[in-house]
Amino acid sequence: MDIIDAYCGIGPWMTRDRLLPWKTEETLHLMDHFGIARALTHSNFSAGGGSVWHGNEHLEEAAAAQPRFTPAFAITPYPHADSPQLSDYLAAMRRARARAVWFAPLAKYPLREMYGEILDACVAHRLPVLWPRDNTTPADVAEVLRNWPKLRLIMLGCSYMEDTWLFPLLKLYSEFRICVGQFYIPAEAPHRFLREFPAERLVFGSGLPFFSPGGLIAHLAYAKITEAERAAILGGNLGKLMDEVRL
Repeated sequence: MDIIDAYCGIGPWMTRDRLLPWKTEETLHLMDHFGIARALTHSNFSAGGGSVWHGNEHLEEAAAAQPRFTPAFAITPYPHADSPQLSDYLAAMRRARARAVWFAPLAKYPLREMYGEILDACVAHRLPVLWPRDNTTPADVAEVLRNWPKLRLIMLGCSYMEDTWLFPLLKLYSEFRICVGQFYIPAEAPHRFLREFPAERLVFGSGLPFFSPGGLIAHLAYAKITEAERAAILGGNLGKLMDEVRL
């Protein structure tokens, strides 16, 4: 059973935290320590507000050197004709064999007007969209799902206390998924979640290098669920999503 990570940051930050690892070999060492076979990686630099084009280039270089990394590119809309356009991002993603989009919309900006073309492309190409909880609101998530109900949206960094808004959206939108990791470990292990939704709606995310996933992996390893459910949550679901991308 391979563990495939949906939430792993690599590369330098805009503001360097000297206590956290960021080099390729450091990340691989952590993956080996926790038994993670592959990681869908995003750029620490882009996630911190830095240039997405620079962060994507680093992801491409890291994935070319190490096949255990699969890039999740960030895409930022630019209004200027001489700026990178969506077609440029998609071409770069094909070249890098990227299999997801890291979605970090600017707060208080209109989602449909600014990001509509990007999200349309994600639906058309069956690209999973990784959306960190700390840069959005439940209302924004609901708006995106209403307008793009077939979007393969994966929420990252949710808290187990947020089932009050997550469960209604999970019931309405079959392509909506939750990343199990960091703060979101469903009550009663995953049993309460699995009583209402299939295991396919959960994917594993370590939160490396900011979080240690050992406790979560043990939590899932010893949960009284079927081996098929365990394998699906820890890697099978994400692997299938990445295999189904059409770029």
